[in-house]
Amino acid sequence: MITIRPGDSGDITAVLGLFDRAVEWLVARGQIGQWGDEPWTGNPQREGLVERLAASGGLRVAMLDGAAVGAVNLGSAPGYVSPATVSELYIEALVTDRRHKGAGIGTALLERAREEGVAQGVTQLRVDCWAGADGELVRYYESQGFVRDAEFVVADHPRGPWHGQVLVQPLQ
Repeated sequence: MITIRPGDSGDITAVLGLFDRAVEWLVARGQIGQWGDEPWTGNPQREGLVERLAASGGLRVAMLDGAAVGAVNLGSAPGYVSPATVSELYIEALVTDRRHKGAGIGTALLERAREEGVAQGVTQLRVDCWAGADGELVRYYESQGFVRDAEFVVADHPRGPWHGQVLVQPLQ
């Protein structure tokens, strides 16, 4: 059974491992546009991001049989997307262990995000994702009840223009 608990600095290594395995899986599929082709572990910028997420108070970690199998961070929208016009909770990051693909880890983490948004009284849940790979990730979020909002491009991305999609889910 998947359980979800608050995360903290003690989860940094586990969350980096989740991102490392996700990158391996993406590379094996020829999809380096999302997170590149290098492990997050050992990359100061990526490690700094995970450290910030762990310190933010918004990190939630999915556990299965005593091991971290997924993580989501709930917080505020990044500067590269348009500000919300209503109250919201923003999914800053979502990663699952690809070795447990199909186990419902992402669904459980998104349900936790919805529950927390409702408890906080916000109007919507929002997320952005990579729009590449023929929209596969966009369709995943749509299957989870999100609808497309704005498209965007991060022009100064280290690997060239990064095409993204913002999706929204009303909560009230």
